[in-house]
Amino acid sequence: MGRIGLSVLIVAAGFLYLPLVVLTVFSFNDSALMAFPLTGFTLDWYRELGQNDNFLKGFVTSFLIAQPVGVLAMLLGLMASLALTAPGFRWRGLFAILLLVPFLVPKSVLSIAQAMIMSRIGFERGATALILAQSLVALPFATALISAVMVRFDGRLIEAARDLGASPWQAFLRVLLPQLRPALSGAYSVGVILSLADLTIAMFLAGRTQPLSLMVASEFRRELRPDLNAMQVVVLALTAVLVSLSEVYRRRRLRKLASEA
Repeated sequence: MGRIGLSVLIVAAGFLYLPLVVLTVFSFNDSALMAFPLTGFTLDWYRELGQNDNFLKGFVTSFLIAQPVGVLAMLLGLMASLALTAPGFRWRGLFAILLLVPFLVPKSVLSIAQAMIMSRIGFERGATALILAQSLVALPFATALISAVMVRFDGRLIEAARDLGASPWQAFLRVLLPQLRPALSGAYSVGVILSLADLTIAMFLAGRTQPLSLMVASEFRRELRPDLNAMQVVVLALTAVLVSLSEVYRRRRLRKLASEA
């Protein structure tokens, strides 16, 4: 990597991560004013956050919504990947374009369209509508993760299992599925993370459901408080833990598969 490439990398990393560093620093600052110079170190904002019932309710709501989003993204991504990598699938290109639509269309436009369709068919806004809409947004990412493994899978293993008397379902469960577990774990994690980070779709489809992202956005519009910094740091930390656990599981699974090969 040349000097120009390194400089671009440093600028991009600073642009992405410097706000997070500043957010973390101010969450420990012993002052209600978020400005330099810092006045001291304190954990008071985290103590206030732990006593904030609205934060706890919002986080639990977001967590409960994110779990089915992760599962749906994983399952739908698996089915889409099986279709994309099927040998005789004639409409592979068109199907791939359709899968990319939720990624290419701006989320505000997509959210309005989803809200209009659900209203037209009489589907009320709320947790179920939010889960379905967020799963659609996570689908392209989940499909990409699983398809990347599917295209490298040796289809002759399935044929060998069938020749030995296994049914298609047994061949899938005992031959293909173990190879896909790291990718499925990653697809689930992506769905959960995208759901926790979503604000745009929640604004249109949450209804009376109040996920954490909506609560934080509402509080920021009224007042910029230090405990909101602590709230975001906690969410970032939990997201980092989820990503780390998923990566650890993926690496262990890959090492196990490599040792068995």
